[in-house]
Amino acid sequence: MLPDHPQTFTTVDLAQLDRFLRSTACGRQAMGLSYAHGFLSVVASGPEQLESSEWMRLMFDEPVFESGEEGERVLGLALRLFVDIERGLRGTLAFRPIFNYVDDSGGFRHVDAQAWCQGFVDGMGLFDELWTHATRIALQEPLGLIYQLANMPSQPDQVYARLCDRLPGAMQAIYHYW
Repeated sequence: MLPDHPQTFTTVDLAQLDRFLRSTACGRQAMGLSYAHGFLSVVASGPEQLESSEWMRLMFDEPVFESGEEGERVLGLALRLFVDIERGLRGTLAFRPIFNYVDDSGGFRHVDAQAWCQGFVDGMGLFDELWTHATRIALQEPLGLIYQLANMPSQPDQVYARLCDRLPGAMQAIYHYW
């Protein structure tokens, strides 16, 4: 059972979870943080909920913890991230996808939504039979945005940034559909 009012997820928490996901303690198929956030967003907003043990297994790919305390801390971070996603989708908090960033040759940093969107699309596969043709038609605009960004390399321009800015609204539409 997930806590109703967990401590809000912080940037320090994100960094700790990201560091663990990138470590050798996770299996080879462990998700990166941006991908995991997209994946958990579809789990939180989709037609059925997965048990936390199931999505954690997929997220970490059989982690090996150094101690019980580390396991408790890391799994607690994952649970809090999931609860923050749910709260954001319900409107209790602001929903903000966690994107990767790219440094271009000019020294500028820009957002990269591709991993987040790919995580969302791959997560939809868990519920393939429930994402019917009628559902996909009803959600054509928000899903179209996600598919577009999942297949589009990051670009340091305003058009790409505006597409990324539309993702929270697209997620709200998907969440409220179900």
